[in-house]
Amino acid sequence: MKIKLTEEQYNRLLVENDKDFLGGQVNFKHIGNKVNPFIIKLFTIIYNKCNKCNYLGVKEMIKDDFSLTEAESHLLSYNYHQFLLKDSTGNFKHFLGEPLEYYGKFVYDTTLPVYGTVWGYIDGVAEGYGTSYEDFIDQLRDGMFDVSADWRRNVDADTYDVEWELEEDHANEKIVDDVADEDDSEIMDRITIG
Repeated sequence: MKIKLTEEQYNRLLVENDKDFLGGQVNFKHIGNKVNPFIIKLFTIIYNKCNKCNYLGVKEMIKDDFSLTEAESHLLSYNYHQFLLKDSTGNFKHFLGEPLEYYGKFVYDTTLPVYGTVWGYIDGVAEGYGTSYEDFIDQLRDGMFDVSADWRRNVDADTYDVEWELEEDHANEKIVDDVADEDDSEIMDRITIG
């Protein structure tokens, strides 16, 4: 039996398969994009072993007990909980053939604000009042003095050994501001799937 296909139908058949997510940008080695008998069995085992487990508990169980990848475990844990919301009885058989919803890590490339701590030395003085040199030396030994730096001088510091830290609060605000100023296509150009 021969079937005639238009070029558009043929091209659609080439890209339509049961492995891809996000229009072919993501696929997994061990699972497809629909509920199959393996996934039904996996969900049933999880339901029987750990009915009340949270997302991370289910994810770790999938990863450890079924030797699936981190990304596959995230996707299946998310979908397990979505199907459980639809049917809390643990009967997953009637979901056979239903599509899985993609759930995975996205990465947005950006620049982040940081701050650094630099240690160095500058000319300055220690000052105090006393009755003799010995009295003032005793104050120096006891830490009983004031210091002032000569800010007209340069600081002697090694800048290659800066201790950098991420300014997280400012970073979150910066990303929200950056995304607000861009349209979706500009944002998508800077996103990769993690």
